[in-house]
Amino acid sequence: MSQQVQYQQELNRIQAIYREWTQLFPELEADAARWQKAVDLIGQMDEFYSNGTYRELYEAAENGMALDTRTAGEYSVLSEDAIWDALHDFRQLTIQRLKSAVSVLENES
Repeated sequence: MSQQVQYQQELNRIQAIYREWTQLFPELEADAARWQKAVDLIGQMDEFYSNGTYRELYEAAENGMALDTRTAGEYSVLSEDAIWDALHDFRQLTIQRLKSAVSVLENES
């Protein structure tokens, strides 16, 4: 195989990767906005869970107060561990994203 053919193949390969990147980048920008929305939602749930409101509502329901805990299909926030699991899952995802970001930064030329 000639050097010109090899060079052309490499150029085509990288051009295809770049094309894929240009199509992916707008989605990544949208992901950043969705990530910020997730941060806001998790913050509100964390506040509810840690400021005593969760415990107060949970105990009221346990003591017979008729609170409607029906949902649209997701777990009730008063179910055992629903919010706790959401906070944990988000933390794990955050750690995973941070490790990935640090890896990219450490490998910069």
